[in-house]
Amino acid sequence: MNYRYPFRVSRGGNWSVGYQTASQISGLKIIPMNIITHQQVNSSTAEEISYIADPFFIRDQGTFYLFTEIKGKDNANIALFTSEDGVDYNYKGIVLDETFHLSYPQVFRHEEGFYMLPETKGANHVLLYKAEKFPYSWKVEDTLIKDRALKDASILLSDYLNLLVAVDDDLKQVMFKADSLTGKWKAVKEFDPRWGNESRPGGRFVSVDEVWYLPLQNHSEGYGTGISLYKLLITAEAYKFELADKLLLKPQEEINKFERGMHHLDAQQMPEGGYYMVYDGDRSASGERTLQWKRSVKWNLVDLYNFLQF
Repeated sequence: MNYRYPFRVSRGGNWSVGYQTASQISGLKIIPMNIITHQQVNSSTAEEISYIADPFFIRDQGTFYLFTEIKGKDNANIALFTSEDGVDYNYKGIVLDETFHLSYPQVFRHEEGFYMLPETKGANHVLLYKAEKFPYSWKVEDTLIKDRALKDASILLSDYLNLLVAVDDDLKQVMFKADSLTGKWKAVKEFDPRWGNESRPGGRFVSVDEVWYLPLQNHSEGYGTGISLYKLLITAEAYKFELADKLLLKPQEEINKFERGMHHLDAQQMPEGGYYMVYDGDRSASGERTLQWKRSVKWNLVDLYNFLQF
């Protein structure tokens, strides 16, 4: 049991955001110098920032717009960084602030508009925002899922398939589909959900050779250990995810800011070829390990249940 989910894990410190280009997603080697830390944000704002995390980006007319969760003294908000070359980023401030906690600012272009689907679990709804004046002004456009406190909803929009995947507080996956972004999102009855470790979305759906993949969070060494990539499989009988790349992102022992773990990835193909990707990671708060026996026992039992169900 201790081998699968250690009872003592490193206590996390301050999350930071990284970025880079790569010819492919698999076999990714993290570049240590391309990292934005909370200290860099603190140097340009009066509020004390404790971390930045959950990065998503969009590129428009040559400019990179990087949206992140940012945590000050109150609830986390959504912040913006911009870059003309995808290398040197400038902090532009908070662009979305609510009375509840915000994170996971999944930004995307749809038809003629810019949209954001952040985590809005604190509102007890899955809320869709639309930019009134991109990238600074956002308002609620629609409620996609009502009266459900869901974490990290990831959306897939295509010519033939529209899906939304998230998890509840017990880390059990849910999936919905609709005929359009603002259509009626209904639960997929054929969905075979994952439960427990590697069930929670950790980034945007990405298409590789016309196959859809979704990053899912690994929590084996505590919250935010790494990211594994899962392939979306659809048959007449079931919708399900199949492991494609175990721990694509993991603790980076040689990179101080990411040495405890990583838990997010947004990878997109660029018109000029290759991928541009953003991710996050954190460091150990100290050399000490904290006891998490309840979590370890729980997820070992969940794994056993999943094994017996299979």
